[in-house]
Amino acid sequence: MNSHSSTPPRGSRGTVAIVGAGVGGLSAALSLHEAGFDVTVYEKSMLVEPLGGAITINAVGIVILRSYGIDIEDLKPAHSQRMVRSDGRHRVLWETDESLLDQAGVSGWLAGAMRSDLYQRMLARVPSDMVRGGYALDHLEQSPDAVELHFSDGRVERADLVIGADGINSRVRESVWGPSELKHLGIAVWLGWAEFDGASRDEMVMHHDEHYQLGIQPLRYQEKDCFEWWFVESCAIDQAAPADPYRYVADRVQEFVDPVPALVGATDPDHLFRWVVKYRDNLTAWSKGRATLLGDAAHPTSPYAGYGAGMAIEDGYFLGRFLRGLDLTDPRSLAAGLARYDAQRVEYTNGVVSFAQTLGRVFHNYPKPVRMLRNFLFDHTKIPQKQISKGYTGEAQTLLRDVLSAQGLT
Repeated sequence: MNSHSSTPPRGSRGTVAIVGAGVGGLSAALSLHEAGFDVTVYEKSMLVEPLGGAITINAVGIVILRSYGIDIEDLKPAHSQRMVRSDGRHRVLWETDESLLDQAGVSGWLAGAMRSDLYQRMLARVPSDMVRGGYALDHLEQSPDAVELHFSDGRVERADLVIGADGINSRVRESVWGPSELKHLGIAVWLGWAEFDGASRDEMVMHHDEHYQLGIQPLRYQEKDCFEWWFVESCAIDQAAPADPYRYVADRVQEFVDPVPALVGATDPDHLFRWVVKYRDNLTAWSKGRATLLGDAAHPTSPYAGYGAGMAIEDGYFLGRFLRGLDLTDPRSLAAGLARYDAQRVEYTNGVVSFAQTLGRVFHNYPKPVRMLRNFLFDHTKIPQKQISKGYTGEAQTLLRDVLSAQGLT
């Protein structure tokens, strides 16, 4: 990790403890460090290292990462995003504002990225002594003046603000808001990637048949032209993983239009990962006292959003933006900043989460009569295009305008 300095903004004062060193935690660390705060990131793993498979990052995330000084010029968004039937018949084209994308300096709305690669780039921008491994949080204790972090080995640290970036099983969330049920969404996702040159690099395409989805997205990885793909199916709560995951997926997409079978066929079985999707009910607020949340700790998201990592990056960015110039030792000052953060993020992310959950049910969990109506609407009307464009890009483009304006780029 490299150390880089910034001049603390006038009025910025206080210590921040971030629990969890994922992409959301690192985004918050970079944003809050730039805002002039004393930041420490506590990670339960002893070794902080880049992990994870292929993800997608939208234009908002790309602009934010660029503002952190991270080199992401090889993240080339596909020009268009669409949905088709498994036989290739067109259904939905996501609507985007081309002039807005030009202002953002991107070629399209959505780019493929390898999480481990992106993580390494973010980690390289974080000061070398900021992230501490081997700190597993047990619970928090808040007072008007500070918050204490009690770790499982007995160590105790103090901060003016604690940020829970510790994932879907967040100890910070449980300490602040109490226990909540981890629920089964009813779908499973297979994630894969391959070096491949048999598909257009100018578009992201989601293919659907009666029961399954397979989406493909161009990916640049290790200076090679690759594609990431994801296969989504309904999944019972007790459904075991198949003995041969590669054959399981390949058999279910063999009748899909090219290049789907060829892309799956080009995939190394070791590059396959299965994710049984879980969720927790939405919160109506994230911040309480001297603690708040971000990322999956706040809004675990179905892959139908294609946006989990991106929203976590956004959360971290907005924390730094709304706390900048504040005295975190002053409870009223801190409360005002966190109220602005909640107002910007909670309703928006809850909407994205609910939209993604609804799409998952529409494509994978509805009975046959409802599926027939779904197919008619997708094949013969523009109603789905309007609703899906609104869910995927409508409000997010408003967010992009806000980010660009704050950076003086409009």
